[in-house]
Amino acid sequence: MSNEIAEKIKEYNKGRLPDLLKRKYKAMREDKYRFYRAIPHLLYADIPANSFLHDAPNVWLSGDLHLENLGSYKGDNRMTYFGVNDFDECVLGPLLIDISRMLMSIYISAGSLKLKAGEAQDLCNVFIDIYFEKLAEGYIRELQPETTRGVMRKFLEKVQSRKRKAFIDKRTVMKKGHIKLVIDNVHTLPISEVQKEEVATRISQWATGTTNPGFYKVKDVAFRIAGTSSLGLRRYAVLVEGRGEPDGYFLLDLKEAFPSCLENNIKVKQPKWKNEGDRVVEVQKRTLSAPPALLASINMGKRNFVLKELQPSADRIDYRLFKENTKKLKNILEDMAAICAWSNLRSGGRDGSAITDTLINYAKESSKVKKMLLEYSTRTLATTDKYYKAYCDAYDKGFFKQAKKS
Repeated sequence: MSNEIAEKIKEYNKGRLPDLLKRKYKAMREDKYRFYRAIPHLLYADIPANSFLHDAPNVWLSGDLHLENLGSYKGDNRMTYFGVNDFDECVLGPLLIDISRMLMSIYISAGSLKLKAGEAQDLCNVFIDIYFEKLAEGYIRELQPETTRGVMRKFLEKVQSRKRKAFIDKRTVMKKGHIKLVIDNVHTLPISEVQKEEVATRISQWATGTTNPGFYKVKDVAFRIAGTSSLGLRRYAVLVEGRGEPDGYFLLDLKEAFPSCLENNIKVKQPKWKNEGDRVVEVQKRTLSAPPALLASINMGKRNFVLKELQPSADRIDYRLFKENTKKLKNILEDMAAICAWSNLRSGGRDGSAITDTLINYAKESSKVKKMLLEYSTRTLATTDKYYKAYCDAYDKGFFKQAKKS
């Protein structure tokens, strides 16, 4: 199995930037959760054609729902929201796909969180129960600092109180009278002046179609290091004029968009999007209570990118914060489950997604599905453990050392 799994992983990552891909492979070796985050393509390909997962109503899926793909962010109205924050794999598909992936992430995190025997399954039951409960209610809500509790409330209040200028100040430095991004080899890597000029030109061309082109005047560009599954794709941190100096600069995230690895493993016909970036942008607008600030799709030659205001990585949920604190994790999983249900309801009826009445009826008859979900997740956990061992064996034998040539 070792060679087979390693070959599939290398093939999937073919064409990515060598230096960043090297970081991805290393992260996958060091942590099983990060390995899990990086292999949705393997696990989706394993879903049997006759699986019960395919029988659920179709909704707009994030395609990669796990503990660390939810977090807080600021919308265009500068208000703080909490929701799914990664839509690279989003598609129209059976709602159980997202739920099963979230359950798997809970099981995978159990070791790091030092959960007692049975606690991981109890937490999975919490997520399933709240998700179907909110779906059955059929009403759409949203989380706000004033109506949340505990960890979630502190999380949202922290983001709401954070000042954009202070964030920009931490990520920039003045050099010879010009503002530049800090290159720390942790969040950012340097790029050539030619690459900077290309990014700046493409953004400028796109911005002519906006109401305020001057806002997007580029001051500096760097490679951005973030995430796990997307490492190796072209991704930039872009500093722009915004509202003008000295306090009006904005920092943007420009991320390359690739086809979803889920699309070929489900039986659902997809809408015809203009490009992959439009898919990612449109699904966010349909499912979130408010889209992230400055969200847009940009073409750069033959490549397509998703643009949005850069949110600090600290705004994402770090599941390790709940180590040996099952109560706090339970509370935040309840909020996450509710958010996922509301997202499905919010986007109901769009381009083939199930209408609210269908989702309500399905949720009310979900008792058998809950048991099947837990059984499926347990089996997939065993498969993931095998894949991880095979990957580690191949990595330790140097199989991925030639990644820079891929």
